[in-house]
Amino acid sequence: MTIGFERGAIYRPPFTWEGGPTLGPDEDAFTMAVGAIEALPGRSEPPLTPRVHLVGDFPTLLEWALPEYLGRPVEISRHAGGAPGLLSALQEAASAEGDLPYLVLAVDLGGPQGPRAAALEFGPNPAPHPPEWTSVIGIEGAAALAGDVLTRAGAVPKRVGPEAGPPWAVDRAASFSQTPAAQVSEGAYVPRARYLENLSSRWRLEADRCGACEHSTFPRRGACRYCGRSDRLSTTTLPRDGARVVAATVLAKGGQPTEFDPQVEALGPYGVVLAELVPGVRLTLQVSDARPGEVRIGDSVGTRLRRLYPMEGEWRYGRKAVPMRA
Repeated sequence: MTIGFERGAIYRPPFTWEGGPTLGPDEDAFTMAVGAIEALPGRSEPPLTPRVHLVGDFPTLLEWALPEYLGRPVEISRHAGGAPGLLSALQEAASAEGDLPYLVLAVDLGGPQGPRAAALEFGPNPAPHPPEWTSVIGIEGAAALAGDVLTRAGAVPKRVGPEAGPPWAVDRAASFSQTPAAQVSEGAYVPRARYLENLSSRWRLEADRCGACEHSTFPRRGACRYCGRSDRLSTTTLPRDGARVVAATVLAKGGQPTEFDPQVEALGPYGVVLAELVPGVRLTLQVSDARPGEVRIGDSVGTRLRRLYPMEGEWRYGRKAVPMRA
């Protein structure tokens, strides 16, 4: 059995500033990697891979956050950035025993073409499409690599997100993105254990589907919120995109929950929507990638994993609503 390229995708932040792409204030290497994974064509759920090779400057939180996002344990290998790191990752993956699939995640936050991440999935493939690895120069290379491989495979790289000017100044965004772990009011405090136990719903949009009454409970709670039964539940994943906005508002300074104080101080007001993911399941989401008030009732939105706020010495992450543009 040979191992060959199966599919891949590129994620680029949706913002531009003074004519060039820029990282959003709620984005980092982790959220960009998730964006690339979710852009992989042909599957609505994360890849079923036990091996992940990281190329570039990924934060240490990926050691636990990536398995949580994928919903399963994974073996993680780290590699330096650029073409040498990418080649190292591919050589290590190709030399692994067995024919299990693997995923290569590459990130370049400061390249000349702007920040971007690539997700390349490899697996048992009787007709592999090996690219010319030695021709890859830089990871700026991750995007060039993905484009080369996908062209050989008869596919087209997928870029996610509109290119729109940010509603915030770059220096203010940098100030917010570098916010240290701040003290929050007791009413806003969420213990880390409670935060972690809800990640299947917060990050993967998993719900409990009741086989008795056919209703979905979101977030998951181990019992049906409609009939109370816990013996007929199954896990279902709600769609990430296409939610309909049923209510919308803008929160200005003084109206936000206290955990969002640093964001409001740095970036100003932000939008919030109540979106219906599927009939009967609604979720309150902060709006990103849009100016306050731009997303309105009746609009269709997608969801993206983004940074929320710092707490207990680390950033917390969750789903935010983003406009679905043509």
